[in-house]
Amino acid sequence: MPPFLRAGAILSSLPAVLVGGLAAQAEPIPLPAVDYQAKATMMGGSAVKIHHSGGKTRVEIQPHGIAQTITGIMDLSARKMIMMGAVPGMNTMAMEIDIGKDASYGQVTGEGKRVGTATAAGEACELWEVDSKAGFSSGPVTACISRDNIPLRTEATIEGKHRVVMEVNVLQRAPQDPSLFAIPANVQVVKMPKGAAPAATMPGKQ
Repeated sequence: MPPFLRAGAILSSLPAVLVGGLAAQAEPIPLPAVDYQAKATMMGGSAVKIHHSGGKTRVEIQPHGIAQTITGIMDLSARKMIMMGAVPGMNTMAMEIDIGKDASYGQVTGEGKRVGTATAAGEACELWEVDSKAGFSSGPVTACISRDNIPLRTEATIEGKHRVVMEVNVLQRAPQDPSLFAIPANVQVVKMPKGAAPAATMPGKQ
């Protein structure tokens, strides 16, 4: 091949190389951009109701085999969650815990890498991978995120096995009542040590 053609071939391949390199770089994981409510299933068979509005997500977890409902209110930007009902018989006490890479409640935050596409809850979604070796996960966590950044399914490697942590079954985009995301005035919030979480609410612990 003549030198000028060889140079042209190299230059023409640069955009693809650069795009491929950028795709492999970590970037902020997009957070939900719309109000929505959903019904989902967590690993272990727990049923979950989800509400989101304005950067806050409410999860109402009905642990499999346990009568008491556990309610969590997440501040996605702060990566914090207030959990109510996690301690039986102490309905006026709540715990503040960190959330993030382990996706233990379906939502991942922070940085991740785009690794492909898939389908969940009847919708196309983009796969984001987060390298997490903290909490219950011993490997990467993958989140399937919709076009408007709703987490439709999260998966993780747990005890050497690939497991679905959370999967949305029913999804409705609609305005949400702001009162859903408020902590009741009679509830006292206690901060949990960093990295700790109520065992009863962890997937697979039910």
